[in-house]
Amino acid sequence: MNLLLWASLAGATSDFDATSPAQVFSGKQTFTQDGSIPLWSAIERHTDPNAALFAQESFNQGIAWQDGEYSPWMKSCFGSSTPASSDFLLHIGPNEATASGTPILLVPGAGDNGSRGFITLASKMDQAGRPVYAVTFAHPHGDVFMQAEAVANAIERIQERTGAAQVDVVSHSKGGIATAVYLSHHSGADWEHPAYTAHGTPYRGDVRRSVFIGTPLGGVDTLYRWSGNNYAALDAETTFSPSSWSAYYPYGTSAPAWVTDLSDQDMLADGADIFPGQRQILARQDHPLPGSMPWLGVYAVQQDWYTTYEGGFGFYSYSEGIDAAVVEGGKLLTHLGDNGADPSVELFILAGTNPLMPNATETLLAQVFGQAWVDLSTSGTDLWAELLADALGNTMEPFGLAQEEVQGLAQGKLLLGEITGPSDGVVFTDSATHTDALTGRGAVVKETRTANLSHLDLLYASTITGSLLIAQGEADPTEDGWKVAVGTRYQSEDTLGWVQGVLADPEPGDTGDTGEPGDTADTGNTADSGSPETGDTGPEDTGPGDSMASPPDGGCSSGCSNNSSPANGAFFALILLFLPFLRRGQSRPMEPQA
Repeated sequence: MNLLLWASLAGATSDFDATSPAQVFSGKQTFTQDGSIPLWSAIERHTDPNAALFAQESFNQGIAWQDGEYSPWMKSCFGSSTPASSDFLLHIGPNEATASGTPILLVPGAGDNGSRGFITLASKMDQAGRPVYAVTFAHPHGDVFMQAEAVANAIERIQERTGAAQVDVVSHSKGGIATAVYLSHHSGADWEHPAYTAHGTPYRGDVRRSVFIGTPLGGVDTLYRWSGNNYAALDAETTFSPSSWSAYYPYGTSAPAWVTDLSDQDMLADGADIFPGQRQILARQDHPLPGSMPWLGVYAVQQDWYTTYEGGFGFYSYSEGIDAAVVEGGKLLTHLGDNGADPSVELFILAGTNPLMPNATETLLAQVFGQAWVDLSTSGTDLWAELLADALGNTMEPFGLAQEEVQGLAQGKLLLGEITGPSDGVVFTDSATHTDALTGRGAVVKETRTANLSHLDLLYASTITGSLLIAQGEADPTEDGWKVAVGTRYQSEDTLGWVQGVLADPEPGDTGDTGEPGDTADTGNTADSGSPETGDTGPEDTGPGDSMASPPDGGCSSGCSNNSSPANGAFFALILLFLPFLRRGQSRPMEPQA
């Protein structure tokens, strides 16, 4: 697509001005919260003034933005803990000024931000010399159509900054649904959403490749499937996740005078509607419900599991059921499949198959599973091994469970996520690989890859992070032995290296380089372009992630004066920033949605 054509289309949304951010931050806000590590060269806040499409969505204390370890300076950059959904943040890579090639936009999932889940991949691609950007949506569980427009606006701003005709987009979890909506929006698209149909930006041919990581293309039903999660969502002001119950009766439904109204935090639009985007990604999943699977032991103890899913009064709750929530969400995923992504976009899918999630917290598990979990968490490894053997024999595919991981489960340091079918702990694998959601207009998924990793591990796995985890586990096998098994999988799967290969640019003048392993069209000779190659496959370039002994070369993070060890130090500092995330979990409990 030439620049003239891009210029003719770029103004499709006349209200958004891609030339003028509302505010630019280049000081402390570009660092980690403690100021120790530079993350970005700048962060821009943008506003789309289209009042017909955007609105002020509701927050509670649990999801309102704060300036914290895992949401560094987010409140400060938005200028509010509860920003309007017309706002978004664009995070700009440290080496944008010297970067080249197709720009990369990273789109995070629910409850995440541009400086958390994607920060390791952002650093890797920045060190490789690519222009890297990330978006943070105003509402962490916001309406998908508003977020789709924010993706379109972010792409337009990146084009304004770089002059690029196209960008590559890498999306995680729910963020991938927003990206897919933009790629699928055209003049004949039907969304059952009048505001987006009238005011949303039709796809402008501005995406070269789109990578979907752990994206629930076929939907999720987590909170209807695992009804015990609702006990952690009874307080509307503090809950981190929505409830699939609309009412809770602490003395039983036979005593209706005592009732807790959950309409503010349920999946429906009435009440405060704190989690509007969650109902839009709901869909029934073709796997048995845990309440019908007694071999799951404590995991099968799900209060009112049948009425939660199908609707009606249970012993202690009332639910409208998942079908009612899907309808109220506008059947977005059905329309996504019908509309189809633009056929010109190269599509790639990465899905996880391992439900062991290394950011569990005993507090959250006790909230979800009650005293039964407390008893189980203090049990020996034999009980866990028996439970896992039953689950693997009945519902799951083998995922290489190691003895160290069984020990980690018994210690409460690992959480066994979704186990009623093959999954990454949050999203069923067959949902994350549901290509029909993208191919309705003839688009082709060029590669679908599965990896033996959990939902968040998909964003971190490389040979370098694997080596660091193994070293930590070997240093303290009693407390951290589980890290050896996780680190070994990181080295084997190397999903960050896979993403880098998928997004590889052909060398200048080389039309045959596909970026695929084994492609010899790239000569690796600097004479190809007259300058050092960021993707050189020559013998002196090991590339990021090839081995811990061969750290990445490339541009330097803020404050460095050369391209040698200081840059490598910044890269490793960002990896080390990620490691406590595995050990301690988030500053808030892990949310069970996508």
